[in-house]
Amino acid sequence: MPQAVIMAGGIGERFWPLTSADFPKYRIRYDGRSSLLSSTYARLARVYGAARVHVITGRDHVRHVRAELTSLSSGNLHIEPFRNNTASAIHLTCEILRQRCGGEEVVSFYPADHLIQDTASFAGTMRAAIRLAGSSRTLVTIGIRPTFAATGYGYIERGQAIRGTAGAHTVRRFVEKPDSRRAAAYLKGGRHAWNAGIFTWRLSTYYGEMERHAPQFTRLKGVARLRAAYRRLPALSIDYALMERTRRVTVLSTRMDWCDMGSWDMYYEKAPKDAAGNAVIGGAVLKDCENCLVHDALPGRARLSGLKDTIVVRTHQGMLVCPRGASESAARWAAQAS
Repeated sequence: MPQAVIMAGGIGERFWPLTSADFPKYRIRYDGRSSLLSSTYARLARVYGAARVHVITGRDHVRHVRAELTSLSSGNLHIEPFRNNTASAIHLTCEILRQRCGGEEVVSFYPADHLIQDTASFAGTMRAAIRLAGSSRTLVTIGIRPTFAATGYGYIERGQAIRGTAGAHTVRRFVEKPDSRRAAAYLKGGRHAWNAGIFTWRLSTYYGEMERHAPQFTRLKGVARLRAAYRRLPALSIDYALMERTRRVTVLSTRMDWCDMGSWDMYYEKAPKDAAGNAVIGGAVLKDCENCLVHDALPGRARLSGLKDTIVVRTHQGMLVCPRGASESAARWAAQAS
């Protein structure tokens, strides 16, 4: 039976001053009730079954994961010796699951902090990915059909269509975050998809491609030996270590509503808004404001007047004010300066 793995780590500097070491990004409650992590877990449990949903995280995040996922089996919580980028985390989890389930198991990997509200479309997409990965020697990645010229996402350029699976294509190349001109061309051209960072593969296919393209990972056999030598593994992303190098990769395109919640600007795009285009979380009062995001987590009511296209975030950790469209760099700078 297929297995799902949630990758939970990081702080989320781009969401300063809300996030911190004591409140990582995946604990954000976008709807005021469920965290991004708990929503991801519930979404996966519907597709895979709760007993087959796992989490890989660092020691400093264990308490956060357990606080959010009280029903997660202790045997499905896997802990990295230390943070070493996604290739190491994924490889350690694959080794654990190969030992537990065998080399022909199909495994999917998901970031903990994606926002997906159309759960039916998500389930259909991932069941198709599981079937494709299980019936062919391919590494399947998910491509989101773009709805606007995003500069904050990586892209995948699609190649030839693959018979038998709707929306499946070979991959011509992976593209880093483009400037606005190239992003507009990708949107118009119709050959590019946003890279969702979701991967599905049969373990035997994964190991064969890792031995070919990243043998420094596969030389260490067994979970105990891998943990003991974890510091010798290169700190690479799975994209660079494997996905951008292998030719056995398929992109499955989908129109599901997906957002990686990478910045306050993305938060604004997804948040409910009033008639003036303002998204207000908390008790702030706005007058003559248009197209603003205000996230106020402090007692007392902030008053804002005459603002347009502005992001304002106020928490116990600090306050961020910046133009919409500049939140990613502004929040990262503020987090590093604080």
